[in-house]
Amino acid sequence: MLGQRVRGVYPSIVGLLLGLLQTGLFFQLAFTLSSGFDTFLLITLCWLFGSLLGVLYIARLSFDLRVFLILALIAYFACAALLDFLPFNTALWPLYAVLIMVSGIYPGVFFARASLHYRAGDLFFRENNGFILGLVLGTLAFMLVGRLALWALPVLAACFIFLMGDSVRE
Repeated sequence: MLGQRVRGVYPSIVGLLLGLLQTGLFFQLAFTLSSGFDTFLLITLCWLFGSLLGVLYIARLSFDLRVFLILALIAYFACAALLDFLPFNTALWPLYAVLIMVSGIYPGVFFARASLHYRAGDLFFRENNGFILGLVLGTLAFMLVGRLALWALPVLAACFIFLMGDSVRE
């Protein structure tokens, strides 16, 4: 019974995390690198390219999905740390692009593997609702708490996902 409930909420929690990560990337890059359209484009295109790599190639690897979750968080926090230590350093754009692509691999692997266990409509509905909640929650928390929220909330969401296990394989 509990396993079925976890399976039901799992895509939403993943979507929440993905929304938090994208919100965090946007606000941190916009405030400490550039607030231009190119920053939004960098995040969107690199995230999508990483997801494409995840769906087409990396999902075939036999690693537990949590490995990719950890890699996504490492890349996210490496990006945040670089922005803290070297703000407004536009020479690091290529490095930020690579880190965002690495973060984008996790959702690609997630969708490739989850599509084997969920109907497409259910998977996208649940993940998308979680994603929208992550965007809203990340934005409001950033407005009320500041950058600390952009660091703490993804870790909290990732802990829930990590504790749920590799729910798309079980």
